[in-house]
Amino acid sequence: MVLILLEWLLLLAAASVFIGGIRGALVAALILSGIVWYTHPDNFWSLEVPFLIGALIGIGVLLYFVKKAGQSSIVAGLAGGIASLVIFGAFFTPLLAVIVWALVVGTGLIPKIKLKEVAWGVSPMLWRALLGILCIVIGNLMI
Repeated sequence: MVLILLEWLLLLAAASVFIGGIRGALVAALILSGIVWYTHPDNFWSLEVPFLIGALIGIGVLLYFVKKAGQSSIVAGLAGGIASLVIFGAFFTPLLAVIVWALVVGTGLIPKIKLKEVAWGVSPMLWRALLGILCIVIGNLMI
């Protein structure tokens, strides 16, 4: 039962990074610090210091990508459209997810703007997804 609760906390940390952005990354770092404290109380600081350094680097890179993206409405619509595709994909089969996403959201995957703007616009979302996956992997290694 404890392992199931810890896995649920890891999924919560990953989801908070993906959905919450920088604030979510801070919450995820707090959740993972709690897991380190619970699972390794005897050598907490030897694991916590490298983890916090890595978390600060990851949050710094995310902050850089968010600033570089510029938060334009086209980019926000693109990121929102792709994020909703992922959320729908978690609950439906992939083909049904694309159909429901196209009907409900209706945002194109590739807007008619420069490729460079699209790349910088998608980079925060991709980095948040990578940080979420890292939360799960590092958390499982700590458990």
